[in-house]
Formats: sequence, structure tokens, C-alpha cells
Amino acid sequence: MYDIVIIGGTLPGLISSIKLSKKFRVCIIDLNQEIGFPTNFPGLIENQDLLNELLDSKDKLYLKQNELGFGLRSEWLMKYLTHKAARNGVDILNRTRVSNLFFDKNFSIELIGGGPQNQIIFSKIIIDETERTYSAPGDKIHNFSNDNQYIISVNESQKQYFVGTIPSLNYQNITNCLLKIDRDDELTELWFDQDPELNINWIEVKKCYSFSNPKFLNIDKYVEISNEIIEKLPI
Repeated sequence: MYDIVIIGGTLPGLISSIKLSKKFRVCIIDLNQEIGFPTNFPGLIENQDLLNELLDSKDKLYLKQNELGFGLRSEWLMKYLTHKAARNGVDILNRTRVSNLFFDKNFSIELIGGGPQNQIIFSKIIIDETERTYSAPGDKIHNFSNDNQYIISVNESQKQYFVGTIPSLNYQNITNCLLKIDRDDELTELWFDQDPELNINWIEVKKCYSFSNPKFLNIDKYVEISNEIIEKLPI
């Protein structure tokens, strides 16, 4: 029996799991083979002190000061947080999805995929982070109704972005991006409202959903949402 199950291996979900694991038994259920690969949030943080609160090491984040804060490798942030959650005793079920759940004083959660041998787990409370979970086109999704007072979620308007990474030296001719994040690994992460028309030699690209409000396109907002989730828990 878990105290809290988090459906969705998101940035707020990981941060919440680390904080909650100090007092509660916590499990994260995630669709992907590895949490945070790829990420669906910008590698930008305004308040660097938040990293000191969350992480034991920042060696591979490639932090670099930008006009709006500090750029970093978001995938390594997620890797560090995942390792910390696991060390804190959080159970992480990758390549696993929720097929159904039932409530009778506690939740019975039916699972499909690479989870435990017993395909049903039990929890007192659920945190629903499915809205912010990265899923590739055609991927299967979690299937359950969140109409229950013990299923906690904090929703924020989202939209789809095109995200590409290039060598920082190649940025000069790109002027129509919404967000430019330089990192100390000599790479630059660019966020666009739509597919760029320019013929760009990308190192990597992805499409993902993040906050519609451009002011919220930073890690600080995800930390804020984690705090809101914890405040809403009936414990």
C-alpha cells in the first residue's frame, strides 16, 4: 500500500516525490522507458538557488547565465532528480500505464506494461500529472477518470512547441524563435511557436507541450506547481 501514487514522471511529479518521500511511501508510474528523455520543459531557471535545494550535484547540467536566468541541460536535471527520488525510496515504474482504477476507501490501480509482477497496486492518494507527461505521437496513454477528491492535480493551459538544439555558433541567422537558451556545453536550445521555415541543421528536435504563457516557460514555474500540488494534498 502506497500513501501516494504519482501518475506521470514529470518535473513537478519528481520534485513532489522527493519532498513527500521524507514522510510517505511514494510511487511514480511513467509511460516512457526513462523519465525525462526527452523532456518537455525549457532548460531555463531564473532562481538558481532552487537547484541547490533540489540537487546534490550539478556537474553535468552545463549551467550558463542567460538574460532570463541560467540555461542548463534539462535531461540531466531529470536524471539527477530521478536518481535522488530512487535513493529516497520512491518506487519508479517505467514503461507502465494505468488501465483502470477503482476507489473503495483506497485506490486499486490496474497496470499494463513493465510494472510489478502483481499488476494491481494500492494507494491512499493519487497525484495526476498526466497532462504534463511527455508522450510521442501514437503512444498509448493512461486510462482513468480523475473525478475523485483524492486525485490531486494542478492544471495550467498548455500549447505545442517546436524545440531544436544547435551549436551556439550557428545561432546568428535565427531571429524568429520565442525562447533562446544558451548552455555551457556550447549548445543553444531554441523554442518556437510553430515549425521554423528556415532550413536549419539541428542536432536534435522535438515537439512537446508546455505552458501557453511565455512567462511560465522556466523551471521555476514547475517548482511552483509542485508546491501547489503538495499544498492540496489531504494529508
